[in-house]
Amino acid sequence: MSSPSFGLLKEEINKSAESQHDLAKWKLAVTAALGAAAMGLSPQGKENHLLLFIVPFVCAYIDLYTYQYQLRTLVIAGFLREPSGDPVLKAYEDECREVRKGYVFKLSDWATFGSSIGATLFGVIFYCLPPAGSDPDTRLSNVLAAGAIWGVGAALVILLYCFYQRESDKIEPKEDDAK
Repeated sequence: MSSPSFGLLKEEINKSAESQHDLAKWKLAVTAALGAAAMGLSPQGKENHLLLFIVPFVCAYIDLYTYQYQLRTLVIAGFLREPSGDPVLKAYEDECREVRKGYVFKLSDWATFGSSIGATLFGVIFYCLPPAGSDPDTRLSNVLAAGAIWGVGAALVILLYCFYQRESDKIEPKEDDAK
């Protein structure tokens, strides 16, 4: 027997998916804007390469919300698979669980993490390229100081991804892990 609450739960999954899509667009827009401003592509034309070191923190912040939506979806999907629920939603969620075992649904996780790592690496590589005529000693001390900030941001991106993976495996363990 289908309950209106099961429809609301499915609607919650759909809203979470929409929110994740919006977050991906925001991540692209914000990191691109920071990169453009850092390289002097703003109307003032003044470069501020230190802005590149904010990128990992922006990525980590947006990733945190993305992972939260993913975990919420997994919890709801698990609930919808319960035998007492809507048989159509249960069959659908059972099918999704089978597809998830093949890592098809992991593509968005990898894209989220990969774009954060890519944006983070781009920033540090671009910053470390010495401009023509720059003093190597000054540049090295700036790179070391900014590198520490970047390292914290990059570590945050990686730790959030690892935390998300651990939590999603708790919610929906792989068949090999369940044995």
